[in-house]
Amino acid sequence: MTMAQFPDEFWLDQLGEAVEGQEERHVYSVSQLTGDIRLVLEDNFTPVWVAGEISTLRTPVSGHCYFTLKDERSQLKAVFFRQQRFASAYRLQEGDLVLCRGRISLYEPRGEYQMIVSRLEPQGLGELWRAFAALKAKLESEGLFRPERKKAIPLLPRTLALVTSPTGAAVHDILQVIGRRFAGVEIIVVPVVVQGERAAGEICAALERLERYWRERVDTIILARGGGSYEDLQPFNDERVARAIAAGSIPLISAVGHEIDFTIADFVADLRAPTPSAAAEMVIGSRREMVDRLHHLRRRLLQSGRLQTTRERRRLQMLALGLDRGAGSLLLSRRRLLELKARFFAGLRHRLRLVHQQLATREHCLRQVSPGLRLDSLNLKIETFAGRLQRAWSRQLHGRKIRLAAAGDRLRAGNPLAVLARGYAVVEKTGTGVVVRNCAELHPGELLDLRFHQGGARCRVERVIPFAPERMEKTNADE
Repeated sequence: MTMAQFPDEFWLDQLGEAVEGQEERHVYSVSQLTGDIRLVLEDNFTPVWVAGEISTLRTPVSGHCYFTLKDERSQLKAVFFRQQRFASAYRLQEGDLVLCRGRISLYEPRGEYQMIVSRLEPQGLGELWRAFAALKAKLESEGLFRPERKKAIPLLPRTLALVTSPTGAAVHDILQVIGRRFAGVEIIVVPVVVQGERAAGEICAALERLERYWRERVDTIILARGGGSYEDLQPFNDERVARAIAAGSIPLISAVGHEIDFTIADFVADLRAPTPSAAAEMVIGSRREMVDRLHHLRRRLLQSGRLQTTRERRRLQMLALGLDRGAGSLLLSRRRLLELKARFFAGLRHRLRLVHQQLATREHCLRQVSPGLRLDSLNLKIETFAGRLQRAWSRQLHGRKIRLAAAGDRLRAGNPLAVLARGYAVVEKTGTGVVVRNCAELHPGELLDLRFHQGGARCRVERVIPFAPERMEKTNADE
């Protein structure tokens, strides 16, 4: 038998295959390999910051956001889960340039690696977002977000204050909803600027005015503005506005932007509404809902009374049947029957009083918001103020007349003509009109003009008599 001759390379290959066949093979399943790759990615790329442009943005009903981060050369799938998304005030939009912080993982069912985003902020607005996060952490550490400090919103406020722009869509939406639901509510619109550098100061001033002058009258405040960009909503991220909200004693609802917009004011307010219209619906129940609720309570009370009556009637019937068992228990049963009867009617009267009290209370609440009562109250105040004004004016006029008469007396007393009327005269030098006050100013032969109360005279000095006090005293004594 002749053996075929093969080249050396052939025998070497066969030997290598034999050796490899004897080695132990470690075979991965697809799931195992994918899981190991996911662990490698998560261990080596967490946490990581990635910059890119948002594209293919999807937000299904689950609330999670799915999108792709891309640059000019590559793409990276990313997911922003609902909990982190709602905690962030940033609203994702197609085409935005963003910075994402998160971890790299692998979605095993499809074998695709992706980024699980825990924090997201727009590029170019990093300082604003850092300031927002820092202020949020500071106020939260001070306890301004605690649920126990939140004030309850009244079921049906009689007076509602709107702190918003008087020309914006928010005030129109709120007034439309309230007018449709319960038109008897008094509304006070406090106009403020809701965008720009002056907005935060005006909002704080408006809240302080309401707290100082309207605290006893206003039941609820709605702080509202429509949607806008992140920069437009910055006044509601101002620390001054947050502290003004926290310091107020009037319950406040924050209704700023759209449902996905969050501001510092939302966290400090007693209640957050996703939109201004939703705030109006939260604070004002419809008239029909209130009437239906009253009817429902009335029906429940009547049903409870009828049920109790039926139960007691059955018990009375059972006791009545037991009367035939013997004369010995007759007296005891009769006493028990009278006791149950008294308790039944006492309970029934108590329940009826409660029903009437509740109906009267709700009727009083409805009457309090009636425009007629408010107009009567205002007319009474106007008549009272008019009477006070008339009395005050009369007193002031009388006082002014008295002061005017006294001033006239003083003027008449100081009139020089009145002095001349008492016999005195004014001496003037002829030609110059200089008034002579001392005899030393005169010279013999000098002409003088004398002015009396009526008319005058011209005379010539014949002799100058020096001033002598004793002579004046004698003259006064002779007079």
